[in-house]
Amino acid sequence: MHIFQIKAPVVKIILLIFIPAFSFSQGIIFFEGTWKEALEKAKKEDKIVFVDSYTTWCGPCIKMAKNVFTQESVGKFFNENFINIKLDMEKEDGVSFGHKYPVKAYPTLHFIDGDGKVVKKVQGGQQADGLIALGEAALKNNDQSGKYAEEYEAGNRDYQLVLSYVKALNNAGKPSLKISNDYLNSNPAITEEQKLRFVFEAVVDADSRLFETMVSQSDKIIPLVGKDTYLKKIIKACDNTVEKAIQFEMYSLVEEASKKMKTHHPDEAEAFAHKASYKYTRAFRDEKGFIKAYRGMVKNDSKNPDVLYGVSKDIINSFPENQEMLKDAASYAEKFYEIKNDNEALNYLCHVLMVQGDIKTALKHVNAKKDEVQKKGEDTGFYDNMIKFLEGKKV
Repeated sequence: MHIFQIKAPVVKIILLIFIPAFSFSQGIIFFEGTWKEALEKAKKEDKIVFVDSYTTWCGPCIKMAKNVFTQESVGKFFNENFINIKLDMEKEDGVSFGHKYPVKAYPTLHFIDGDGKVVKKVQGGQQADGLIALGEAALKNNDQSGKYAEEYEAGNRDYQLVLSYVKALNNAGKPSLKISNDYLNSNPAITEEQKLRFVFEAVVDADSRLFETMVSQSDKIIPLVGKDTYLKKIIKACDNTVEKAIQFEMYSLVEEASKKMKTHHPDEAEAFAHKASYKYTRAFRDEKGFIKAYRGMVKNDSKNPDVLYGVSKDIINSFPENQEMLKDAASYAEKFYEIKNDNEALNYLCHVLMVQGDIKTALKHVNAKKDEVQKKGEDTGFYDNMIKFLEGKKV
């Protein structure tokens, strides 16, 4: 059970209600083939396999499948970076996998490279942020740049070697810009297609000449890599520039990234601009800017429960004493509950209202739901407990 201790101007509250993780949009897309096929696919695409080793009777496994794997942020990160597969450890493919990669507890999460080497292994259920952090660590641990560095330093400038080196550096989150620029400035004897592919792989940030080179050649690059892959690169580069803006506290880079999105990916530009400003202002606790950013996000995507839940949660976690924000958080939590209309969403709404100090409205919602359930002849025990708990906090 999670315990939340929140300060509010009206009343001090110790909230004992469990606040779950929620999920609504597309989450992780799991590979439908066998473990062997997943490994072959990973090797071909130069990716890591993320393996969820589970059993059908494992409680934490079920919770992760319902509440974590289905979250949009988790899906976006894992679908982009890994080949994902779920293995029931009591079925043939899982049993076979377990012979080589023993599992003693469930769930066990493996990150395995295309050669079958374990990059990272963790036991136990994870929340969304923790799972993404594990994935990020796995990518950094899977640093393949070393096997190319020695030859590169020795003077080898073979196209495939330099391309693989740059790609490995990017995957490991290491600087690659100097190597990419040095290679291109050396006027290598490569075909136009090879140059285009190299430029595409070399792009990391939106605030770079390489990015400008890529977008200026988009009519030639898109047929080579596909439009979806190209647009993902635009978003990734702009996201990286926003992260750089936060790192160096330069809002001008947020504006530059947003401008690049508007020019090169207009369909996502407005949403991106709000999210970029949201990240920056939250990082530096700019309350006025944060309010403007999150209101823009909600207005742009007012029926998306992920947005409503995420914004309200960030307000509660980061600005629990700002009454203007708390009113917004409560409003978003109510809209979120209207969409979901289930006990988890009701539980969360009560949490937000308690932080705001509005126990009366929390009781109103719980009583209304209890009446609805009672009319159907269903058990009201859950709501009775909530009412008892909330009544005890009225003092």
